[in-house]
Amino acid sequence: MKKRRMHKIILLSGLTLASISIANKLTFLSATSRNMLSNDNDQYFNWRFGRIFYTKEGKGNPVLLIHELNSTASDFEWKMLKKELVKDHTVYTIDLLGCGRSEKPNFTYTNFLYVQLITDFVKNIIGHRCDVISSGNASSLALMSCVYHDELFHHIVMINPEEISDSCKVPSTYNKILKQLIELPIIGTMLYNGLHSQLSIMTDLKANKFYNAAKIKSIEIQAMHEASHLGNSAAKYLFSSMKGNYTHIPVTSALKKINHTIIILGGTAEPKIEQTIAEYREINPAVESDLIPNAMHFPHIEEPVKTAEILKAYIS
Repeated sequence: MKKRRMHKIILLSGLTLASISIANKLTFLSATSRNMLSNDNDQYFNWRFGRIFYTKEGKGNPVLLIHELNSTASDFEWKMLKKELVKDHTVYTIDLLGCGRSEKPNFTYTNFLYVQLITDFVKNIIGHRCDVISSGNASSLALMSCVYHDELFHHIVMINPEEISDSCKVPSTYNKILKQLIELPIIGTMLYNGLHSQLSIMTDLKANKFYNAAKIKSIEIQAMHEASHLGNSAAKYLFSSMKGNYTHIPVTSALKKINHTIIILGGTAEPKIEQTIAEYREINPAVESDLIPNAMHFPHIEEPVKTAEILKAYIS
């Protein structure tokens, strides 16, 4: 009897895991079937840690747009703003390693890894000193890149950068366990897919990213859904590294050292944005700022024309 019960348990466990594995594969296949992120300007930079997707459009002084560091992110975030900027600039967009159409290797992602990527990209692809516009938590990447290679950059524009305290987070025991859980082959992938469903993405956009939920388009949700599933289960390793707090780095020392023009743009509805600006200015009084009305975390999506008008005053 005991042997029969054990055999049944093993059989049921195997069938359950097999079913979850099939469901995971179907989820990745469905999420990427629309091929929404492809366009006519697709190019790749063969970086030493993986192929990096980028685009180049327009003429004029070069501007590099760096999307938020997130498993749902890609250069699609800049689609509307780029239409405005290419009128006066050569605009480069990039999918960071582990994001969108760029390669998604299975290792721990760190902030300094991205600093190397950004500086190598500017050196090898842009080839000139450029302005940088970063989104959300990618602002720390821009700041640290400028510290290590200040000759590569001109203006640094940060759209709703993370709070100073958030940049100082370090991996705890809990974070390390969570990272290992997400990286489990079947169960971890199922958890990742659940947290990156279209419903989860839409809920997050409504609650944390958009001032006016009516401006959230289905195409944006679908693009984020696709970006988070390209590369199949390899897509989860950036997410696990972020949950493990491996992508943070304190920006205080960088802010003190940088002599470049630093501008913070924020949506008026972004929580604590005025407090965040005050914290940055306390460290570096030269930091400039502007707030964009009727916008939250993504003013460049909600109000691209207003955002472009403000940007032109700084980077023209």
